[in-house]
Amino acid sequence: MRLRLLVLLLSVIAFPVQAQTARQQLDAFARGLKTASAPFQQVVTGPNGEKVQTSQGLMLMKTPNRFRWEYSKPDLQTIVADGKQVWVYEPDLKQVTVKPQDALNQDNPLSALTSPQTLDRYYKVSELPEKQGIRWLQLLPKRPESSPFDKAWLGFDGNGLRSLRLFDNLGQVSEFSFGTWKRNVAIPDSRFRFTAPAGVETVQ
Repeated sequence: MRLRLLVLLLSVIAFPVQAQTARQQLDAFARGLKTASAPFQQVVTGPNGEKVQTSQGLMLMKTPNRFRWEYSKPDLQTIVADGKQVWVYEPDLKQVTVKPQDALNQDNPLSALTSPQTLDRYYKVSELPEKQGIRWLQLLPKRPESSPFDKAWLGFDGNGLRSLRLFDNLGQVSEFSFGTWKRNVAIPDSRFRFTAPAGVETVQ
């Protein structure tokens, strides 16, 4: 009996359980997800790796395809996607820009978190090598002519989504690093609606 147990233990050591792929981690993160929120830091770098801008704020999401980005530093800005339209409010300019929310969800690769089953319909999906404990999933838009980015990388660790990188055709990279996620907390629907304050210009 002891010999059989020793053989079993040795086999476990010699053949460890295969780690989850980035796609499996995405599916696990999205499973049962209704709402989520997390603080984020955004760093924008130029074609030569120079830092262009750093900002931070809070991101909230709710199925299906509703998002709210609240930038708190260095400038206030609010972006609200209600499933039909996207509102970009800049208090300093007293202006809000409104545009249709992309029907193919190519404007926001984080829609993969709320609808992972449709991911392959909108993107060419591939796994990238693991780096520093983060497993990466690459998304290439199937309609690049209407996408604001050339490619997106989603990075996962054991606690969920940790990084989103967006690459544009000018060589600029926007990286969002996420803090601790709060899953399925109560978020009022009103947080995903936007009404322009009095005196604010609306641009469409």
